[in-house]
Amino acid sequence: MSILSQLSFHQQIILTLTTIITAILGIYALNWSLLTILSLRSRGRNRDPPPPDEWPEVTIHIPLFNESMVAGRLINSCLRMDYPKEKLKIIIVDDSDDETTEIARRFERDYPENVRLIHRGSRVGFKAGALQEALKNTTSDYIMIFDADYVPPPDLIKRLIPHIYHREDVAFVQTRLTYLNQRQSWVTKSLSLAIDGYGMVDQRARYSSGLLAHFSGTGGLFRRSAIEEVGGWASDTLTEDLDLSIRLQLKGWRYIYLPDLTCPGEIPPTFKLLWRQQYRWAKGFAQCFRKYWRQIISSPDLSIFKKFEAFMLLSTYFVCPISVLGLALIPIYFTLIPASFLMKDYWQTIFAPVASGFSAAIYIAPLLLYGTTLTELAKNDVRDYGRLKDILGLSILGLGTLIPNSKATFEGLLLKTSTFQRTTKYGIVDEGFRLLSGTIRNRWLT
Repeated sequence: MSILSQLSFHQQIILTLTTIITAILGIYALNWSLLTILSLRSRGRNRDPPPPDEWPEVTIHIPLFNESMVAGRLINSCLRMDYPKEKLKIIIVDDSDDETTEIARRFERDYPENVRLIHRGSRVGFKAGALQEALKNTTSDYIMIFDADYVPPPDLIKRLIPHIYHREDVAFVQTRLTYLNQRQSWVTKSLSLAIDGYGMVDQRARYSSGLLAHFSGTGGLFRRSAIEEVGGWASDTLTEDLDLSIRLQLKGWRYIYLPDLTCPGEIPPTFKLLWRQQYRWAKGFAQCFRKYWRQIISSPDLSIFKKFEAFMLLSTYFVCPISVLGLALIPIYFTLIPASFLMKDYWQTIFAPVASGFSAAIYIAPLLLYGTTLTELAKNDVRDYGRLKDILGLSILGLGTLIPNSKATFEGLLLKTSTFQRTTKYGIVDEGFRLLSGTIRNRWLT
C-alpha cells in the first residue's frame, strides 16, 4: 500500500501544491545563486577605452513631473559636467503643474545655448511620452538620461562616451546606480542593500554572461540611432526602460555595464513610497512579460539558457503571488496533514527531499547574494560587512509588498491600464539629511 494512501484526496492535493510552490520559489532562489556565481566572472575594473579625437555632441534628457525639490539640483549638476559646453545640450520635458516649471524655465533663460524647456500640456505617455518628445527634438548622436533625483558626477559623460563611441554595435552604456540617502531611515538602509545586490550581482552577471538585461531608467548613455531603429520609447507599459531594453537586444544591439562607474540617486524613504514604486515596477515587468514572451521563445539569436534567463528576468515579480499562495497554504497544510505523518512517513516520500532541497535554496540564496555583494563592496570599506543585518529589514519590506505587488502583477498580465504614479523625492542626502532645495517635515520620514 502506498504511503500516501493514508492521506485523503484533499490532504494529498495540499501536500502536492505546497511542494510545487516550494519548488518554483526554489528555482528562482537557485537562479539568484547562479547569478551570484556568474557575477564573480566580471571581477576587476573595466578598462576605459581611449577618448575620441573630438568629443561628440551629447544631449541630456530630463523628464520632470512636479519635482521642485530636486529639479534644480539635477539641472545644475548637468550644467557643471566636465564636458565641452558647446557640445552639451539639455532638453527638459516638463509635465508639471507646480513650481518645477518655473525652476526649469530659469535655467533655460540663464543658459539659452545649453538648456531647452519643453512644457507639455498633458502627461500623454507619462515618462515614456516625455522621453519620446525629447527624442523628437534631438539631433545629437548620443543621449544621456537622468531621473530628477539623481546627481551625476562631473566626469560621467567623459567616462561613458569612449565605451559607446568605439563600439558601433552598442546601444547603451549603463552605470551602477547608488544612493544619496542611505542612512535616512531603516527603509533606506534596507533598500540600499537591495540596490547594491542588483548592481553588484544581477547586472554584473547578466552583462558578463551576455544575457538579456535592462536599462535601469537613469544614469545611462544611449545611441540615438539605436532608439530610433526600434521605434523609440513605447508608453504601453509602466516600465519604459525595460521595454526599450528588450526591444534593442532582440534586434541584436549590445549594451555595456560599468559597475565601477556609479551614479547616485534618492531611495524612497518610507514604506508608502516604496509600495508605490514597487507596484509600478511589478506591473510593468508583467506587462513586458506578456508583450515579449513569444518573441523571446522564437528568437533564433538566443540560446536556451539565454531564453530561460530572459524569462526569469521578466517574471521577477511572479515570485510575489506565488509566495502569497504559499503563505496562505501554510496554516492549511499543518492543519490538514497529520503530525504523525509529517514526523515519520513523510520522509519516505519524494516530497521530502524536493521540499527540503528547494527550501534550503530559498534560505541560502539571499545570504549568498548579499554576502557576495558586501564582500565586493568591503574591498573599499570594510564597514560594509556590518550591513548584512539589513537583510532582516529587507525581508520585512519584501513581505509588506507581497500583496500589492501580486495585485500589480495580475493587472499587468491582464493588461489593465493605470496611471504612472511618480515616487515623491525630497532632495535629501546623508550628510545631516541636509535639504538641497525646499523643506521637508518630520512626518514625511515616519
